[in-house]
Amino acid sequence: MQPANRVAQGAGEQREAEEELRESEQRFRLLVESVADYAIFMLDPSGVVTTWNTGAQRIKGYRAEEIVGQHFSRFYPPDDVRAGKCEMELEGAAREGRYEDEGWRVRKDGTRFWANVVITALRDDTGRLVGFAKVTRDLTERKRAEEERLGLAEQAAALKAEQAARKAADDANRAKDEFVAMVSHELRTPLNAIMGWAKLMASPGFDETRRGRAVETVERNAVAMAQLIEDLLDMSRIISGKMRLEVQSVDVGHALDGAVEVVQQSADAKGVVLAKSFDGDIPLVAGDPTRLKQVVWNLLSNAVKFTPRGGRVDVKLRTNGPWIEIAVSDTGKGIRAGFLPHIFDAFRQDDVASAKQRGGLGLGLAITRQLVELHGGRIDVLSEGEGRGATFTVFLPVADSTRSEASARRDSQTSPSQRPSQLSGLRVLVVDDDEDMRDLVRTVLEDCGSVVTTTSSVADALEALARSVPDVVLSDIGMPNRDGYDLIRQVRALPPDRGGNVPAAAFTGFARAEDRRDVLNAGYSMHITKPIDPTELMAVVASLTRFAARRSSP
Repeated sequence: MQPANRVAQGAGEQREAEEELRESEQRFRLLVESVADYAIFMLDPSGVVTTWNTGAQRIKGYRAEEIVGQHFSRFYPPDDVRAGKCEMELEGAAREGRYEDEGWRVRKDGTRFWANVVITALRDDTGRLVGFAKVTRDLTERKRAEEERLGLAEQAAALKAEQAARKAADDANRAKDEFVAMVSHELRTPLNAIMGWAKLMASPGFDETRRGRAVETVERNAVAMAQLIEDLLDMSRIISGKMRLEVQSVDVGHALDGAVEVVQQSADAKGVVLAKSFDGDIPLVAGDPTRLKQVVWNLLSNAVKFTPRGGRVDVKLRTNGPWIEIAVSDTGKGIRAGFLPHIFDAFRQDDVASAKQRGGLGLGLAITRQLVELHGGRIDVLSEGEGRGATFTVFLPVADSTRSEASARRDSQTSPSQRPSQLSGLRVLVVDDDEDMRDLVRTVLEDCGSVVTTTSSVADALEALARSVPDVVLSDIGMPNRDGYDLIRQVRALPPDRGGNVPAAAFTGFARAEDRRDVLNAGYSMHITKPIDPTELMAVVASLTRFAARRSSP
């Protein structure tokens, strides 16, 4: 072929290729223009709009002549523009080849819509960036539907929480109503017997041969009624913080013997074996002998009550390091797992119907726990379930061997020779925003030989503790800005060598049972209710000196 012919042929092929390219571009342009549901437009490398389709006009509100030549940041909320979001998107597309995101965009009229955005980098044959293709979808309706679903879910969650709170309140009210009904029933039952037999005995035709039975019945019901009233009074004293202990050195074995002797008759009448096992050489404890006997009596009488004929109740006494353990086990009805966490709660009974048949108010275990805690101890319960018995174990701190009975006795006229010897030289940090209270505590403890540092706020207390770790911390709960709970949480977060394990007691005017639980759960070792008796304060601080050793509880 001649050179001229080859040139002509090449020129023709080029014209054909250019024509095909123009047709292809035209078809692409028509395709882009026909897509009304997507905003499809091109940007130059700096982000300036170079093309605009009808979908972009429909979604964003701009005509082509209004937006071509403008920077695409016009579609973004001002906060996003200031944050550099536009540049970040272009850089991401240039770096990765493609960028996708969802977020709020702005129409020409200023309204916002939720958009899905895809930006694709465009490069020539040499790899040079020549611009970007951007596709935007309006997902506002989907976003609104999601928010509505979320709102409905939040409303449902709020409704569920409200229903749960209402149910809890209803349950609490029902429990109180049941308790009041039970109190009424339990008081009326012995009162009915007492009044009935008293009227019969006063009647002219009363048969003298029945007098002995009448007197016995009246006496038995009077004793039962007195016990019910005493339980109610004890619970009231505990809730109000007015329970007082007559503390002295106590032989726990002797207290147990007395309690076993009282319950033995009931066990024999029911056909229940009551056995005791005491270790030798049990140390003394600092406590109220009458209240400790009440603790053991409550546990033993409960065990006998819930143990069927032919069953067995064991009471064991032993020493375990710094603790004295009293364990009462039975082969009775046991405790179901769901009720076990509530076994010591006041006004709670597992089975109200059967409880009415057995009698009693169900306050015995709640009172027992509070009495044990007032002695600086604790009580645990174990049960493998219904029909498998239960074991209650009381842990009481061993008394200081140097402490005499006279020095432990709670006497408001305590003389210097009767003050607890372990307070001498004891470093005590006192935290209270009330100046009179600080002065009172300082005076009582300094008279005992303690070295007292007083502070009026949590911040000052933490600074004092950072300078020198005390042996004991006494803190008020209700203080402005940061309260006693804030203090103990920060103290317990410290390492042991910086005071994290320092024994601490809270003295407070909050005297409900739940306040006591909150104080102990927060990290305090003891709870003392205002007003504070000086001798009680000395006894509490003396007990706290033993808490450091007892924090590693058995």
